[in-house]
This record gives sequence, structure tokens and C-alpha cells, in this order.
Amino acid sequence: MKRAEGLVVTVSRREFCTGLASCLGIASLASCIDSSTVIQTGPLGGPEGSGSNPDMPDAGSGSNPPPPGDGGVQPTCPSSGVTDVGAPTTFQTNTPVYFSSGGFFVVRDSGGLYALTSKCTHEGATIEVQGSDFYCPRHGAKFTFDGDVVSGPVFTGLVHYAMCTVAGGHVGVIKSQTVSETQRLNA
Repeated sequence: MKRAEGLVVTVSRREFCTGLASCLGIASLASCIDSSTVIQTGPLGGPEGSGSNPDMPDAGSGSNPPPPGDGGVQPTCPSSGVTDVGAPTTFQTNTPVYFSSGGFFVVRDSGGLYALTSKCTHEGATIEVQGSDFYCPRHGAKFTFDGDVVSGPVFTGLVHYAMCTVAGGHVGVIKSQTVSETQRLNA
């Protein structure tokens, strides 16, 4: 099969690499845009779970309780993977308490209790309380007690963990479950 002379294109290595880099840049930029929306739903089949398949339990039933919700939810802790952090009355407003065994802080604010990582999102150094902020001694990053970035070489806020009510009135932290920074345990 013979090609028509007008269809032959000569591309230099530089032109090829420049074109490829442009395409990859556009693809990379497109992957950063997330237009999805998260919609919270209840159990299948209505509030009581009516009409659901008995072999397929509704969300939130069984041994794995749903994650804690915003504004006053007091979920019961799962049977494993929970760090008991003590009585909720031991936590004073805006006074973070560090748990070195779990690598997290527990803080109380006007909305309730929340837990967040003690690891800086820049290079993983353990942050410290400095005045009314968290401070990373490695590179000087600062975070609010909510985990939002104040300054430094970081761009990402601190990770928040789920909290729950442990038997006996204590509260617990579930590091295997991350939650929104607005979630609080009303305790």
C-alpha cells in the first residue's frame, strides 16, 4: 500500500516531547478536577429497613456501627481497633491532649470532642502545642487546633479520626476511620 505524499509528516524529537508533555499536563490537570457530589443516604428500604434482603444487612447494622455524625451523635465503639482515651470530662475546652501511644491529639471545642493526627502533613514529624496552635518543629509549619494550615511548607490540613463512646462512659478514638474536620462527638 502506497501513502499519499501529503500525509507524510516529519516531527522532530523536541516537537514530539513538547507535544507529549502538553498532553500529559492537560490530562493531569483534568484529573485534579472532581465534580462528584457525596450524598448521605439512610438504610435500604426506609427508616426501619423494610423491604431489604435479610441476607444483606442495611448500612449501619451488624457489628460495624456507622461513623460518627455531625452535631451530637454519640456512636457506640466497634469491638476492636479503638483507643480508650478516658472520661470525656477530663478534656478542657481548647486544650489539646496528646496520646503518644496512638499518635494523635484529642481536643474539645464548643461543638464537642474530636481527634486528629499528631503527624505534620509535610514530612510526618510529630507536632507540638505552641500557644493556640499546633507547631511542627522540623520546618515551622503551623496548624490551628482544628487542623487547618496557618503557615509553613504544608498545604494539607491535619487528618481527623472518628470518635465513639466506650462502655463505662469513656470515649475512644478509631484511627482506622478518618472523618470530616467538622465532626464532633457530643460527650
